[in-house]
Amino acid sequence: MSARRFPGPMATTIGGVVVCAAAAWIAVMRGDVDLRNGLLFGTGIMLVLNGMLGIQRSNREGAARTIEEPATRPRGTKLPLLDRITATHVLLAIAILEVVINRVAVPLLRPEKGKPPAWHTLLDYVGLFLFYFVGVLAVMVIGQRCVQAVKSRPELPTLVSTALVGLAGLFATVPLIISAPAALTMLLEALFAFAVLAICASAVARGNDIGVQIGLPIIAIPLLIHTSAALGAVFVWPDNQFDGPGADLSSIGVIALAIAALASPYCFAPRPFARAVTRPGPVVIAMGAAALGAILARAYYPSVAKAASLAIGVEMNEQQADPRLALYLLALATLAWTLASCAWAASAARRQIGLGLSFVLLGGYGFHWSHHYLLPMLGMMMIADAARRVREDEVAAMPLASETPPIPDTTWSTYTGAVVQGLKRILSDVHSLTTRGEGGLVSTVIVGEAAGIQVRCRIERIDGCVLALDVVLGREIDELRGATLTMWAIAPRAHGANPAGPPAAPLFKTGDESFDERFKTRGSALAFKRLLDEDLRIRAVTTLDGWLAYWENEALRYRVYPGRGAPLDHPMPLSDLSLGRSATQAERLVVVVELLVDIAKRGVPATPAAPSELEVEPS
Repeated sequence: MSARRFPGPMATTIGGVVVCAAAAWIAVMRGDVDLRNGLLFGTGIMLVLNGMLGIQRSNREGAARTIEEPATRPRGTKLPLLDRITATHVLLAIAILEVVINRVAVPLLRPEKGKPPAWHTLLDYVGLFLFYFVGVLAVMVIGQRCVQAVKSRPELPTLVSTALVGLAGLFATVPLIISAPAALTMLLEALFAFAVLAICASAVARGNDIGVQIGLPIIAIPLLIHTSAALGAVFVWPDNQFDGPGADLSSIGVIALAIAALASPYCFAPRPFARAVTRPGPVVIAMGAAALGAILARAYYPSVAKAASLAIGVEMNEQQADPRLALYLLALATLAWTLASCAWAASAARRQIGLGLSFVLLGGYGFHWSHHYLLPMLGMMMIADAARRVREDEVAAMPLASETPPIPDTTWSTYTGAVVQGLKRILSDVHSLTTRGEGGLVSTVIVGEAAGIQVRCRIERIDGCVLALDVVLGREIDELRGATLTMWAIAPRAHGANPAGPPAAPLFKTGDESFDERFKTRGSALAFKRLLDEDLRIRAVTTLDGWLAYWENEALRYRVYPGRGAPLDHPMPLSDLSLGRSATQAERLVVVVELLVDIAKRGVPATPAAPSELEVEPS
């Protein structure tokens, strides 16, 4: 099992120390301590304490607290709850509190006349602390994600978007420390727009989720409209900032926000969509949000309009009902359904998309403070990152798309005999054996030799239905052991999940476009080049399904589950066999074994014939 030291507690501690140092430096340079210094220093102290507690917990649990890589973690297992709570989840909770307390509760509850009561003053200080805490933590989370993205050696569009997000994040940090000049604000607006465009571009790639590729530009449109209005007010129409084109653009931007919310289910909801819409939980939440919004708008419309403006920057007519109120309520209910559906999703990548949407929403459309820029950038960054793996996650979580039909024993016996005869042209000393186990499990094993390499084909059936074809060339190695190279076919959704093969890292592109469209590859690129030349790659694209794993100088193993991430009738004509037909049509399977033998000759050494032993990695 590959593991790495968990960096979260140490990174949090270092970040807190940096924040405390910055607050102290500002106090020394100014010669006094004001509220901003105190809040920054308090934020740093909380981060340091949180990080130290995490480090102490790590030391109690072991010398090196580890997290498993996705490629090595057994499918279906979950980390402990405390390990699943990350800085991103903490940021989400704090951002919600900041909206509720600092943006909404404090202004709405402030007395119009006289001195505020003590509880309101305390609430105001809590809101200010949350304000700075959200900004600092958002900067840290963005910085951590940027570092992780660079370490993963991404493609150029992702690298450019990461650099722009990091640069915009640095400029957005300045207002947390000092009063930012107008020129810096304009530069931040421009960098924010470039970062948003770059994130949208980085999500466009073959194999990424189509819905996300469409949805990210829809989210970006209102953000870019705001930037156009902000820059235009300074450089194009400086004399008409309140009643000129800027006001029209702001109104258009709010409508674009509503349209983005209405489009969110079609772009970001879990797949398959037909299954997601039947879940009662998200529907109840959406209906509740719409009903609550309608009741509050009818009973307390002026306060609701003001709260909407304070919370997310959506300006509404406070004197009379806004003509677009119904549109806003529908958008609210639709977005609530999307967020709830993502939260309920089995796919971690889909849940990350929901988190990203939440950050975009919490950032709002006011764009007055640092986190109004930081949260939308972080949210879009998370959505673009999840787009690269959400399809694979959801396909893996789907139930079996089909089951193989039962095959009569007499037909199966005839078919295996035909396979043995076909394999004799590429293997020597071919013989077969069928064994019956408990629960109706039947294993048919065909053994032979090619160029000194032992070849074993095992076909497992239960109650006459074929479960899997397993071909081992060389030593038989446990599939849980890390492989030098693993490649697996990208399964269409109609074929369901393609069960994962042996772990290998890292994921890489081969440079062969047709091959990369058909397979995903992990492990050693050098081993891949040695095993598969151009001719073998072409044959693999047209012949192989399932997964293929290679252990250097030891073994090659191929496995396919017909009907599970692979066609039902390849490489065995199961549909015809179930009807008693094609019992002598063994050529498809023979062609697959022939290809595997040709690949094995390039990387598996010849071994003397001997009883096989299952090689298990030492614990």
